[in-house]
Amino acid sequence: MNILGLSDVTGNHSHSSVALLQDGRLSMALSQERLSRIKNDSTFPLAAIETVLSAVRLRMDDIDVFACGYPAPRYYASLLEHNLLDLPRALVGVAVRRPDRVLKYLLPNLKKAIYDPSHAASANALPSSKLVFVDHHLAHVTAAYAASSMEECLAISYGGFAPHADGRNVAGAVYRCCGEDIEFLQDIPYFATGCWFSGVTVALGYRYMEQEGKTMGLAGLGDPHSCYDAVSGVTTRFIDGRWQPYKHWLDYIFTPRAEVFLSSRSGRFLQGLLKRHRPEDVAAAAQRVWQENLLHFIQHLIDVYRIKKFALAGGLFLNAAINRVIAEQAGVESLFIFPHTGDGSTPIGAALQVHRTAVGLLPRRPITDTAWGCGFDRAAVLQDLHTCSGPLRYEVLPDAPAYTAKRLNDGKIIGWFQGREEYGPRSLGQRCILADPRRLEMKRALNRRKQREEWIPLGVSCLAEQGDAYFANWQPSPFMTRLYQVHGDRRTAVPAAVHGDGSCRVQAVAGSTDLFRKLLECFYGLTGIGMVLNSSLNRHGEPIVHRPAEAMHLLLEGVIDELVIGDMVIKSDRRGCLGGFEFYLTNF
Repeated sequence: MNILGLSDVTGNHSHSSVALLQDGRLSMALSQERLSRIKNDSTFPLAAIETVLSAVRLRMDDIDVFACGYPAPRYYASLLEHNLLDLPRALVGVAVRRPDRVLKYLLPNLKKAIYDPSHAASANALPSSKLVFVDHHLAHVTAAYAASSMEECLAISYGGFAPHADGRNVAGAVYRCCGEDIEFLQDIPYFATGCWFSGVTVALGYRYMEQEGKTMGLAGLGDPHSCYDAVSGVTTRFIDGRWQPYKHWLDYIFTPRAEVFLSSRSGRFLQGLLKRHRPEDVAAAAQRVWQENLLHFIQHLIDVYRIKKFALAGGLFLNAAINRVIAEQAGVESLFIFPHTGDGSTPIGAALQVHRTAVGLLPRRPITDTAWGCGFDRAAVLQDLHTCSGPLRYEVLPDAPAYTAKRLNDGKIIGWFQGREEYGPRSLGQRCILADPRRLEMKRALNRRKQREEWIPLGVSCLAEQGDAYFANWQPSPFMTRLYQVHGDRRTAVPAAVHGDGSCRVQAVAGSTDLFRKLLECFYGLTGIGMVLNSSLNRHGEPIVHRPAEAMHLLLEGVIDELVIGDMVIKSDRRGCLGGFEFYLTNF
């Protein structure tokens, strides 16, 4: 059975992605943004579908079921479900200052509210007879539970908002998972929307659904106490065992249209707050409020259901600082966070649910990497070299990991392009920019080259067995989904890895045969440090590279010093080259 999962078919939701399940096994997963080169591309994933089918030599007719993890929502009905005054109150709050912006919100969402998503699928050659819609939150938790190693757990889907199978929008949902059973327990209500953190992000001047990570990073530099009361007063809170709604919660549903949100009561309040307090303090207060909400909610679930293991999915869990405090919370025995925590998990979960319905069995296989995208052999690399405009030379390496470790030790910033590309927003050993964590200047240089603010923290990849020596409460995870505090006496050893609050986002690298593992071992042998700085192979605001040519452009533009791709190193050579390219063969 061939099942193609899709995150959405309407083009209305960010990070459009697909996943192919063949006889219960995940063959490929790919996001549209990697091909279109548009960050968080929301368009129908036709290019991703064609690329996946071509890679596995299938046609559209060979797909038995198309499983979509985003059913048609009852958009306005859900907004009015809590209180009939919520929507009028929010619209009046915008209209008081900018009545023109009310229409900017209403008109696009009116179309969304009445549009049949199956029409969008048919318009893109997906047969409606093969199209199945799966509860969005069930798709999230199915992907997380199936990928974990837990036999029993509570699984939580939590993000901005999304529909159940009946179209009712909620912020999230909680399920009990045990063996083959996934049982719905309770909703996280719409008024607890994760769009609140996005609203703070927009007020800070950053982009919705793209730069919430900046808010989290900024929070690590601030004091949450100076404006904690003010910030906590403009959001829903989880107190005394229940979600207590903020009166103007619906303002945060406007955040996808920044100008509308900033005209709302809550948007104006946050802008006023930022005139009286430092941005990093507002961000720190927002981070503290969300952490408290999640900790209180998790503890409540433990008390009620007596289960201490958790599988998490959804956009809220892109927040690595929140993931850390959950993992370290007393009473939490085990925590698994799906590596593509945004809606990228839903095509996988939707496909798994369709397979489960068809054969009565949920495929559950613990994962250790996300290399589910496309790979490129030497012929493809050379083809891209021939089409790349710029003076490039390459050498064939007898030992790519050893060479890369030496060049990192020499102070070079290296692009690392190996195997099949990662699925999701993190570079996990396949499409990376690497640097030496011992050199503080590397943090500044790498952020500057990627066109990011210099204070933005960098992640590291660390030999799993070395983690205890550097990080408090070390629990090895291969997906870079949580922070750790760096031991005080080790911070001077790896200063480029340490954020202002003493934290670091870490990927634990285990195994023994992987090329990336060998690189870390070689670097350890040279330096006594079992980790490297690891940032995604892209510029700020761009998707991670897909083809070798895109990595070569980063080399030509000076983002990286050298590109190690397969068993080759590619370098820029501008000496005596007049707009062409040259090839130098060594050990070929």
